[in-house]
Amino acid sequence: KLEDLALANNADLQIAVARIAQAQGMALQAGSAQYPNLSLAGSGTRSSQGAAASGSGIDYLDNNYQGNVGFSYEIDLWGKVRRTVESADAQLKASVFDRDSVRLVMEGSVAKAYMNLRALDAQIKVTGNSIQTRRDTLRIAQAKLDGGLVSPLDINQAQATLSSIQAVQSELIRQRAVAQNQLAVLTGKLDLKIPAGGLETLPIPPLPPVGIPSELLEARPDVRKAEEQLVSANAQIGVAKANFFPSFSLSGLYGAQSVGFTNFLTAGGSIWAATLGAMQPIFTGWLLTGQLDSAKGKQQEALANYIKTVRLAFAEVGDSMVSVQQTRETSEHLSTQVTASTNAQRISILRYQGGYVDYLTVLEAQRVANEASLAYARNRGNQLQASVDLFRALGGGWQQPEFKR
Repeated sequence: KLEDLALANNADLQIAVARIAQAQGMALQAGSAQYPNLSLAGSGTRSSQGAAASGSGIDYLDNNYQGNVGFSYEIDLWGKVRRTVESADAQLKASVFDRDSVRLVMEGSVAKAYMNLRALDAQIKVTGNSIQTRRDTLRIAQAKLDGGLVSPLDINQAQATLSSIQAVQSELIRQRAVAQNQLAVLTGKLDLKIPAGGLETLPIPPLPPVGIPSELLEARPDVRKAEEQLVSANAQIGVAKANFFPSFSLSGLYGAQSVGFTNFLTAGGSIWAATLGAMQPIFTGWLLTGQLDSAKGKQQEALANYIKTVRLAFAEVGDSMVSVQQTRETSEHLSTQVTASTNAQRISILRYQGGYVDYLTVLEAQRVANEASLAYARNRGNQLQASVDLFRALGGGWQQPEFKR
């Protein structure tokens, strides 16, 4: 539900969608140059000239009607228009992949924020259990003090450790509120309230198969975006080179003109014109050379950005896989530690109650058990978040996609 809310309301995703609309408009504008431009024009004029202004000294009224259909077309001999269209299409694809990248990051952010929230819920539950245990030992210490078996030192130590763990719980509650607010911003639901839960209901994420092919990185939208930007920059070099060659254009019109509307469409009133134009740049003050150099520089920048993006993708996949594997191994060790330390805490309390150990032994056992349980909850949250990072690093998962341009 949180992911659906984010997809519907996230501002960053809406911005990316708007940029696609802009790129679509630019692609349509570039593509329009492949076709002739047709226009329809018409006019009707009634004019008057007084005797003083007339060369003949006679007043007269004049009517003039005109209508025509015109066309113009640039002949794309050197591929300038085709390369412009290719560049615009690549930019459109890049904007689509940019939206997919924003969506992937947003989905990952929602998932990680939710898992962080649940990890904090688990830690709050751990501190709640620790608080109850410390209250129980405080009552035991008070009973032993009342019986004259211990000194007030045990009471003070018990109260101090109880207050300490209560302070830890207060900080965890603050962090949970911040995580909930983060989810509220991501989903666009600013009054979002998520009831307390735990990590137990969240499934253990699967491990990726051995030997993941590097071709999977082609599914990453940021890699595809960088690739399309390189394609666009290559096409702009072709556009700049075509500017050095002559351009040819065709234009013409066909219509009618008359001084009276009744004979406007008669054969005698027809007009037409046809023009074949050519233009060859001779000297432009190195304008065209500068444009070509600029296009080549942008192509080199796009190539370097593509290489950087691919290298970053490999690094993110490697880091995420290591994190998934190591947090899984750490979880096994921490699970054993939680079981052992919890048993040690229970035994130490029983032995203290029976007068076999001092209160410092109980404090140490409680500290170890509390820290082990908190570490296990944090590691479980880290394990889930590392899996989200791995899914995102692989562009959404490790299924072999069908690549299409």
